[in-house]
This record gives sequence, structure tokens and C-alpha cells, in this order.
Amino acid sequence: MAHVERRGAGRWRARYRDPTGRVRSKTFERRADAERFLTTVEHSKLTGGYVDPSAGRVTFKGFTQRWLEDQTFEETTREAVCSRLRVHLLPAFGDLELRSIRPSTVQGWLRGTQERCAPRSARVLLANLSAILGAAVEDELIPRNPCSSRAVRAPAVDQARVIPWPAEQVTSVIAAHPDRWRAAPLLAAGCGLRQGEVFGLRVQDVGFFGRRVLVRQQVRLLHGRPSVAPPKGRKAREVPLPEIVAVGLAEHLRVYDAVGGVVFTSRERKLVTRTYYNRHIWKPALVAAGIEPTRQNGMHALRHFYASALLEAGTSIRAVADYLGHRDPGFTLRTYTHLMPSSEDRVRQAIGAALEAPAASPRPGATSKA
Repeated sequence: MAHVERRGAGRWRARYRDPTGRVRSKTFERRADAERFLTTVEHSKLTGGYVDPSAGRVTFKGFTQRWLEDQTFEETTREAVCSRLRVHLLPAFGDLELRSIRPSTVQGWLRGTQERCAPRSARVLLANLSAILGAAVEDELIPRNPCSSRAVRAPAVDQARVIPWPAEQVTSVIAAHPDRWRAAPLLAAGCGLRQGEVFGLRVQDVGFFGRRVLVRQQVRLLHGRPSVAPPKGRKAREVPLPEIVAVGLAEHLRVYDAVGGVVFTSRERKLVTRTYYNRHIWKPALVAAGIEPTRQNGMHALRHFYASALLEAGTSIRAVADYLGHRDPGFTLRTYTHLMPSSEDRVRQAIGAALEAPAASPRPGATSKA
């Protein structure tokens, strides 16, 4: 039976049996603390939340190694997670026992991380840490995930508004590309493909007669080398193929061979990497078009142009999300809602049309005055 006993001046020992019947104890300086501890233990036993205090003695590094082995990541995701662990998480938590990682430990590390990383990166690191410690909770090594505490506050991320390029700017950048690459930005702007999806496009995925592009793969860097992978989220999709893009792709394929069925390849007949393209093709084209080659003016700007053009034409958020390959239409809405036609203007037009229609037609039985 759980009880508290005195162990000399200023020492109180709480004794109890764990769910296996093993006698355990813990010593406190105050009787009230010992009784509070026993109350917590008995409650956790009744609710099924009891965790063996010695279970959390495994180090964060030791548990993380086993956790990594059990994950079913894509290889590119695994590479990114391993990099974050090596650079950020293991130096901070590697030698700590799981049971010693408190919310204050996490918040202190997070505060220091904010000085070295952008808020968005810090949130990604926190998410990785939380996933690992959450797995430790599921394995009953620790009772709670310290990252879930209200005392842990992730840095706020300023959501910069997307300002799409005007059509003239898009066409000037496309025109500034060398002949060999001109169809690449045309495809990105006309079909909304991600950069890696452009470089992963195969001839067999271009439906010239059905006017559809099948997005089935992308080119990604794995261990520093280009490799073919499924689209983001492993979500294949179909995108309408505009006439101008179809003509541009057909002209490209007429002049340049599709190596291994891939539409865009380097002069060395190899897969194209974003590093090579951005440095040698994209940025020089920006400079030639009079555009500053900043991070905000990356090739993703063509995807924003595509989304804004669809929304301006009245395409639904659901359709835009499908064409862009977004899993959650809510993300599409949050990103591009300011580009949608004003709801107030739509209300004025809708109500005006509804009220004007009856007034324009004569009432039944009404006669006109001569």
C-alpha cells in the first residue's frame, strides 16, 4: 500500500508498488511533496498513464538512433532529418537522458536556435524534436512530451503576401532564356509545375492531343546527386495543357533529344539539378530581364503567376489546389486569398443583377400605357 514514512530530519520517503507489483520509493524534503507524488502515481496507475521512472534513463541519442531505423521516410526526407539531427538536435540533446528533458530545456534551446535560424526553420526543428519525444511517450519511456507544454512557444512566422509577377515580367524572363531552356519557364508559368517537376517531365506524360500534362515524377537532389522521385507528397496529378505551352514543348522536342524520355536534360545528356539551373540559367535570365536575382524571385514566382491567373479568371480554389498539387485546399486559400476577386464586388454584382432582373420584365397581367 502506498504510504509516506519519515527518514530522518527533513527527509520523507514515498513508497508504492508499480503496476507489476514491484516496490518503489522516492525521497523528498517535504512531506507534502511526497504525498503529492503518491497521489500522482496512484492516479496514473488507475488511468493507465503510469511510466516506469527508470525507463527514461536512455539518452536522446540512443533513442533517436532506434527511432530513425523505424521510420518509413522517403530517402530525401531521411537525408534532411538526419542533417537536422546532426547539426542542431544531437549537439543540444544527444547526451541528455529522456527523462531529464523538460519544457524549460526545450524552450531554452529554442530561444538559442532562433538566433541562428529563421523562424520557419526553427519550427521545423521543433517539429522533428516533438516527433521523437512523442514516440518516446508512446513507448512509455516518458510520461509526457515536453514539446507539447504550453511553456514551449514556437517562434511566429510572418506570412509574407504573395505578389505575383505581371504577365509582361513573366514573358520577359522566358524570352531571356537560351533557346535550349526557353520551354522550361514556359511550362512552369503555363502549367504551375514545381521546378523539380519541370525537370522530371517525360515525353510520355505530355498529352498533346488530350491537352493534358501528367505530373508523375520530379528530379530531387539525394546525397548531392540528382535522382528521380515521386512528386511532393507522392501525389500525381493532371494539369490542363494550354496551346502556347504545347507549341513550346513541341518545338523544344523537335530540336533537342529527350534523353531517357526526359524532356529537359543538360548538354551532357544528364538530369538537370536546381543548383545548375538556378546558377547558370535562371539568374542570368533575371539579370537580362532587369530583375534582381533574389530568393523571392526564384522560379517559384512562375507558379505564383499561374495561381493568380487562374484565380483572376474565376477558377475555384479546389481546382487551383488540384492543379498545383496541394493536398489541402485550405493552404491554397491561405496563400492566395488576397488575390481572389473581392467578395464585396461579387455581392454588389449578384444583388444588383437579382434586383434588376424582375424590374426589367413586366409583371403578369400588366398592360402598358399608350
